[in-house]
Amino acid sequence: MIEFKLPDIGEGIAEGEIVQWLVAEGTVVEEHQPVVEVMTDKATVEVPAPAAGTVVKHLAGEGDTVPVGNVIFHLEDGAAAPAAPAAAAPAEAAAPAAAGGKTIEFKLPDIGEGIAEGEIVQWLVEEGASVEEHQPVVEVMTDKATVEVPAPAAGTISSRLVEEGATVPVGNVIFHLVTGAGAAAPAAAAAPAAAAAAPASVGAAQPARVSAADGKVLAVPSARRVARELGVDLTLVSGSGRGGVVRRADVEAFAKSGAATSAAPAPAAVAVAAPPVPVAAPPAPAPAPASRAAALSPIPSLHEVRKTPYRGIRRKIGEAMTRSKHTAAHFTVVEEIDVTELVAARSKAKAVGKQHGVNVTYMPFIMKAVANGLTRFRSLNGHLDEAAEEIVLPNEVNIGVATDTDNGLVVPVIRNVEAKGMLHLAAELADLAQRTRDGKVKPDELRGSTFTITNAGNIGGTLATPVINFPDIAILGVHRIVKRPGVVETPDGDEIAVRHYMNLSCSVDHRLADGADAARFLAWMRVLLEDPGLLSL
Repeated sequence: MIEFKLPDIGEGIAEGEIVQWLVAEGTVVEEHQPVVEVMTDKATVEVPAPAAGTVVKHLAGEGDTVPVGNVIFHLEDGAAAPAAPAAAAPAEAAAPAAAGGKTIEFKLPDIGEGIAEGEIVQWLVEEGASVEEHQPVVEVMTDKATVEVPAPAAGTISSRLVEEGATVPVGNVIFHLVTGAGAAAPAAAAAPAAAAAAPASVGAAQPARVSAADGKVLAVPSARRVARELGVDLTLVSGSGRGGVVRRADVEAFAKSGAATSAAPAPAAVAVAAPPVPVAAPPAPAPAPASRAAALSPIPSLHEVRKTPYRGIRRKIGEAMTRSKHTAAHFTVVEEIDVTELVAARSKAKAVGKQHGVNVTYMPFIMKAVANGLTRFRSLNGHLDEAAEEIVLPNEVNIGVATDTDNGLVVPVIRNVEAKGMLHLAAELADLAQRTRDGKVKPDELRGSTFTITNAGNIGGTLATPVINFPDIAILGVHRIVKRPGVVETPDGDEIAVRHYMNLSCSVDHRLADGADAARFLAWMRVLLEDPGLLSL
């Protein structure tokens, strides 16, 4: 019988919420088959079975919040039944195993995101080192995040089978862990040292509990989210949860107290931190005569050299962009559009959407115009299947929307845009964008685009040449709306009036589509967006 504990995926997560059981009690599962969906503050992930067998019992209900390390289900190992005859083996055969301990071949796990492989970024323990259960052993990078893989049990790392920088398929053995008698001695030797270090942590107000292995604060998902929203440094927050885990109420109380700005002068509060938390010196008092310059925020200092590892999502974005630029034959077509009527139409739609609790932006109009245009100019809607050496042009429009997040650019996909109404698109877009920024978008929602839109209009910029989201054929860049004088044709002749203008830029893979198709597509986009009433036809 395997008691499966909620794993620590190495992001300082203290607990997770059981979203959905994917298999019922009594179900036979294969190794790596998803069993339960768990939500953390980073994402909703599917937790796989560690071995083939039968899920005997669920020990947590859907909606329950479970601390890392708690048993969440029992699995009857499929190999357990045939194991009985082994008991008849001679007693002396068991002696070497007891002396040397049991060796676990640890395979790179599938964390339920459809990831086929991972890159070994850094080994966190040396060969021969003793580890505790759930202690991080190795840092692995996927295309979604960089995670720390924990030890499945207490023991000794007898051998590391993969070098740093190597890419390993899911299911390959990456290290050997010796448990049992063979690992007992080193583990016991570490106990006195830990006991001796314990008194040093005794003090007045304790900062948050920090993992000794990686220096990350242990906090519940809601606490991390609130900390980001309020700009609170979690290392300075005292955790009230079990073992010093930071909870949401701790963050909110810390922010209300104003301790974030006053923590520096209180040496007692930071003296016990391990490792020490660097605290900036208090700002110098402002000069007596008030001035406009003194009221402004100080200019950030550049005296420090900042170095950020080029890995994780940032590296994956770089690899994808480089591949796109070096593989696709990029060319870009630009069209200037008078969107004065679109501005008026959006204002009316916004009022209607408010009645239904939906915020209508310009993007649903643009998406509907794109879907309409792609049904006319199908050569831009699809992707290149390199394996089959085929240009695939599907019978639906699935638009990827490039979304700016704290973890980099992520492209969730809205499917069947051609069949959805404006309010439906607005609601779905708002929900998907928010979940993407919160790290809760599902893997299936990041796949299957046939066309991509990137919108920098809310940030600024009048024109850009977007990089194709390979293997898509094309991408549309949406830019800032500006007001300026323009020539308006009237029955009485041309007039000068203040109008709203916006640039659209469409980058296309010239191997797969012709420039004429891109130009015709943008010309049709101009027709639709200059007279948005045509979108209902």
